[in-house]
Amino acid sequence: MPRILLLPLDERPCNFLYPALMVEKCTDVQLLLPPKELMGSKKRPAPFLLLAQWLGKNFSCCDYAVISIDMLVYGGIVPSRLHHQTTRECLDRLHLLADLRARYPQVKLFAFSLIMRAPCYNSADEEPDYYAEHGSSLFRVGVLRDKIQRNLATAEEKSELSGLEQSIPRSVLSDFCSRRSTNHAVNLQTIFLAEQGVLDFLTIPLDDCALLGWAAAERQQLAAAIRSHALGSRIYSYSGADEAGCILLARAVNHSRGITPSVHICYSSAGAPMVIPRFEDRPLGENLKWLVAAAGGRTCFSLQEADYILVVNAPTEGQSAMGDAKSPAPHSAFGERCLPDLAANLRALAAKKPVILADLAVTNGADREWMDLLQQQNLLKTLYAYAGWNTAANAAGCCIAQGMLCGKDSTQSALFTCHRILEDWLYMSLVRRDVAAYAQRKGLSFDGSWQEQLLAKYVTRQMCRLAKGLSLPAQVEISQISFPWHRPFEIELFIQLSAPSKAGM
Repeated sequence: MPRILLLPLDERPCNFLYPALMVEKCTDVQLLLPPKELMGSKKRPAPFLLLAQWLGKNFSCCDYAVISIDMLVYGGIVPSRLHHQTTRECLDRLHLLADLRARYPQVKLFAFSLIMRAPCYNSADEEPDYYAEHGSSLFRVGVLRDKIQRNLATAEEKSELSGLEQSIPRSVLSDFCSRRSTNHAVNLQTIFLAEQGVLDFLTIPLDDCALLGWAAAERQQLAAAIRSHALGSRIYSYSGADEAGCILLARAVNHSRGITPSVHICYSSAGAPMVIPRFEDRPLGENLKWLVAAAGGRTCFSLQEADYILVVNAPTEGQSAMGDAKSPAPHSAFGERCLPDLAANLRALAAKKPVILADLAVTNGADREWMDLLQQQNLLKTLYAYAGWNTAANAAGCCIAQGMLCGKDSTQSALFTCHRILEDWLYMSLVRRDVAAYAQRKGLSFDGSWQEQLLAKYVTRQMCRLAKGLSLPAQVEISQISFPWHRPFEIELFIQLSAPSKAGM
């Protein structure tokens, strides 16, 4: 049985818990994760020296290692946006991988390193403090600089850039650009490590990106470096972030099994493959191909040769026009979709092959109309894998990885499929919009205290009420809910199989 070491992107459930739950029932995979107390906490970085010790202690007994460069170098995804390390200090930390490769050449080493995001809004929740005031301006500066570099900017846009750069304090722009330069140097160095054979495979996902901007400009330079070294078959770059660990875990497992799973994609509308989702930089159809390929699979045109069917409930409008689970786009935005036909096809496909459902029509949660239809038609229980959280790449990558990791055993996959349906639909799209209002009415706060425990109990009651009567792939019950980052945006959810009733015994 292969042992796979995973150094996650951070301590959130999507990066730390999901991989463990996906392989929990797999009999041919043994996953090794660091102790959670080594993972840091949101803006508090993980301790490099302790992580290095843990890697040195455990690397020798593994067959594969999946490494988050952001965790190794900066201490997590949020610390990668906040750190004050020099470029030299960051590059020195990468030497650990070369040392581990030299000492344990038998270990297959896969890694992922993010291109840092630059959100288009003012918020310091996951960014430096100055992003609360200057976030949107910093984003716009990136777009305008990129347009100028590509010779696309108008005279008015050049003038706008000059004005913006003067309005942002010099210390703010310097700090932001300096950190981006350091992180870009780290990404370039990971390409060098792949060229030198230290890394067997590397992905460089773009975190919350756009068609133009800081990340898009950096990706162009990275793509040029990848091409110049003829490394396109070993280094992939596409939109994504929080799914990356699961994707490379699936790649390691597929490699250990000696298989290349084939995936046939069925879309909810004719134009769906060409829509560019919000927070992404390319058409949906192309990004899905990258995700499948990064996981060690391939897409196929033929339904007959497919190992899995990926059904995609896709957005019909992209970028800023795309709806959000807490404030969905008007019904007219979904005019192209014939959901009854998609549901009928899903039923027919599920009778023949394992169906993976990527629910991508809105960001940050499930499409309520679509999920209501699946419940009405008793189709939830036919799903082999499901995801509908955060960005399109996050959700699609998660369910693609789940499907491949669980093989074709529906009993292995059922519990995590239920986990995703409960969290992505019931919590993210239904209960989450009420819990903040409930907290305000009751004078409660998300601060990790007893007040947060009361909020967790409220969420549990609401989700149990909504879950009653659902026809899920397995009969489950909620055992625990908490708020890992002390906010309502995400929860840490634990479920278990329901005990059989005495009447049925």
